Amino acid sequence: MIERITEGLVVQAAREWAARTNKSDATAVANAQDTMVALKVKLTTEEYDQALERLYREYEES
Repeated sequence: MIERITEGLVVQAAREWAARTNKSDATAVANAQDTMVALKVKLTTEEYDQALERLYREYEES
């Protein structure tokens, strides 16, 4: 089990999602990175970590 979701894990999940859904890997990664940058500038560290967990789950579950 993963103890802490990192930005790298979110990017990996985005890549796996792109492969499963036959979408562009580059676009999925860029979207994930853009989302993380936007979240990072407006959330506290704790809120950001929670947002990363949600984003990771979204990629894993869709």
